[in-house]
Amino acid sequence: VNSLTSEVAMNAMGSIATLEKNIAGILEQRSLVAKQLEALDFVEKVYPSDANFLLFRVQQKANDLYKTMADAGVVTRFRGNEIHCDECIRVTIGTAEENAKFLELLQKTWKDLTA
Repeated sequence: VNSLTSEVAMNAMGSIATLEKNIAGILEQRSLVAKQLEALDFVEKVYPSDANFLLFRVQQKANDLYKTMADAGVVTRFRGNEIHCDECIRVTIGTAEENAKFLELLQKTWKDLTA
């Protein structure tokens, strides 16, 4: 094996380790975010996910939650127009800090919208 092929192979192996580390982090964060969403009284359901996002249903005002949070810099996806997704929002799993910011803003926004 020539040195160039060897270098490419070594870089690929290093990338696999990084990929596996990133996947493990996303899986851990997805589980934590799901548990924290389930603990919120206004979240009716958190749907199972094998992806890097979670879909959850709130009692009401999903579109208002989505818009207000986006205006504040935390972008989710309103899914209430999709079949069987009334009052649903999709959130992409990020870093621990990003997820904490999302959860904090979600609770504050809900409180503001329902006060």
